[in-house]
Amino acid sequence: MNPREAFRVFIRFQIENGERFEHLGLSNEDIEKFIFGVEDDQNFYDKLDDFLKEYIEDFGENYGIES
Repeated sequence: MNPREAFRVFIRFQIENGERFEHLGLSNEDIEKFIFGVEDDQNFYDKLDDFLKEYIEDFGENYGIES
């Protein structure tokens, strides 16, 4: 699977299965628009990078990561 397809599958899974997304009432078309919109959105990746960095710093020890 290429990285773009993996990204699409991951984001779709998160949106369709995330409890915090239920109240948005997104249709399949809305989800597709979002996925293809953020796929090349550097701001999305910057925020995702920030989240991952902070999460690893805060909880990395839980996964055997020593920082």
